[in-house]
Amino acid sequence: MSSGSNTIIGRLKEEPLVPLGFVATVGAFLYAARGMHRGNVGQTQWGMRARVVMQGLTVAALLGYGVFQTTKDSKRPRMMDDVRQIDWEKLERDALAAENGEKQADAPMSPLDKLVAKAHARRANGNVFASESSDKKE
Repeated sequence: MSSGSNTIIGRLKEEPLVPLGFVATVGAFLYAARGMHRGNVGQTQWGMRARVVMQGLTVAALLGYGVFQTTKDSKRPRMMDDVRQIDWEKLERDALAAENGEKQADAPMSPLDKLVAKAHARRANGNVFASESSDKKE
């Protein structure tokens, strides 16, 4: 089960005026409907006017909570502030070196690169089929 604003209870605790406004709007509408059913025009008019006011206050509460949430979020550091800058020149140099088959000087060797370098060294020494024990002596 989620916590905070992801649950219904969490949202009711964070924004108590919205459900209150909803209940007041429905109550005013039912009051107007009751007056209409009885034929009481005054009660119907009063209930419909109250419904409009309650609905407006509910929308105002929604907007107020939205503005509050937006200002609260704007005080937190943005994700882009935490991202380090890209060195585009170095990136382009590395890409050109990779296209030309050159190895970057500051790049660490991967295990595969180490294995390939060891094979090239063995081939240069003439003992391609050397055992692992001879590698440890070197």
